[in-house]
Amino acid sequence: MTTTAPKPRHVFEVFTLGFLVRQGRVLLLERRKPPNAGRWNAPGGKLEAGEDPIQGIVREFAEETGLVLQDPSLRAILCFHELDGAWPPQMIYTFLAHTAAGELLASEEGRLAWWPVEQVLEDPRVVGNIPLFLPRMLAPEPPFVFIAAYRGDRLEHHRVAPLLSLPAAAPLDGRPGHRP
Repeated sequence: MTTTAPKPRHVFEVFTLGFLVRQGRVLLLERRKPPNAGRWNAPGGKLEAGEDPIQGIVREFAEETGLVLQDPSLRAILCFHELDGAWPPQMIYTFLAHTAAGELLASEEGRLAWWPVEQVLEDPRVVGNIPLFLPRMLAPEPPFVFIAAYRGDRLEHHRVAPLLSLPAAAPLDGRPGHRP
């Protein structure tokens, strides 16, 4: 007799998200499909098998916008959990870019528009967690992890943690007392 074990809750679905910022404006997509249908979000999508996160964001961004990101920089890893298990945990490699090649094209994924960054942070049509992490992404700070717990679509709580944290006295190369 064989039984199928339930999928462990710690297994993440892995996605990418890309914020292209030019002259104080960010390119957003009004999503046609769930999740967040009808809301404005950055382009991105599910990582394909064998694809690294940079390949994934370049591919997804091009598919959804016609633009090829030239300088994607990992700024955050978003970790989303649904407290009642209604959807699997998500890990989203989140990139910031300032240059892209190509021509902006219409997308089957939704309508594209350039938004002033200030409006992105205040407009209720934008996916609700973006104002919580985008300012930190745009600041000259190290990359970070944004951890959020949801109940359904409602954000219950969130926190930010450093992506990499070394104690001040910790050696970088493994040798005691040596810091390059």
